[in-house]
Amino acid sequence: MNNPINLPKNLTNKIKVLFTDVDDTLTFNGEIPFQTIQSLHKLKQANIVVVPVTGASAGWCDCLLKTLPIKYIIGENGAFFMEQGDRGHTLLTYLKEPHQVQEDLEKLKLLIKELNTLYPDISFTQDQCYRITDVALDIGQAVKVDFSHAKSATQWLKEKGVNAKLSSIHINTWIGDYNKATGALAWLASHNISLEETAFIGDSTNDEAMFQAIPLSVGVANIAKFLPTLTYKPNYITTQEGGLGFTELVDALI
Repeated sequence: MNNPINLPKNLTNKIKVLFTDVDDTLTFNGEIPFQTIQSLHKLKQANIVVVPVTGASAGWCDCLLKTLPIKYIIGENGAFFMEQGDRGHTLLTYLKEPHQVQEDLEKLKLLIKELNTLYPDISFTQDQCYRITDVALDIGQAVKVDFSHAKSATQWLKEKGVNAKLSSIHINTWIGDYNKATGALAWLASHNISLEETAFIGDSTNDEAMFQAIPLSVGVANIAKFLPTLTYKPNYITTQEGGLGFTELVDALI
């Protein structure tokens, strides 16, 4: 697939839903820029629903739901979606059988013990205790792991028969036939919204399924280092990185 072209200043697409990755897509240098917060409010005012689709933990998803101007979020790489209900209650919908969740998580933790003997510098993220369906390994958040080393560990996990996706900060690994895109498609079906009424913006290999599934897709500028490894690439690329690139997309849409 061809590399993405520069995002035009104006997009004529009329969308109802903007799916977005979070880390290094909404964030820039670990923070959500002021301009990005403004853009989220602009989208809300324009009646465009923003749905983050993230590898982030359930605990972090709940926090984002309660602090950002959003009503929905899809977490842990498509394992569930959350909705902000009445009086601040969070409604959780699993996209895998609930009885399977704990059993799969225990299997993954045993597998990571084996991985640690081969890759001692790669271990659980600080938010692992807030995860309910998957395991996340820190390669670029609290620690910095060489990219080629992280790629090697990701491949090792795949060879063990589990799902493993490398993002800019984590290796996410899980058991089950789902990913960010299946989570997004399930959410769309539950709200009777078509793919043609959506767009997606992301930054890494962990977003590839979304680039494949969503017809209008955008990568923030920092996706450049991942492009050679992607079979399915975004249609467009922004000139700026992270949350500043997200703001570029919003300006092109509204």
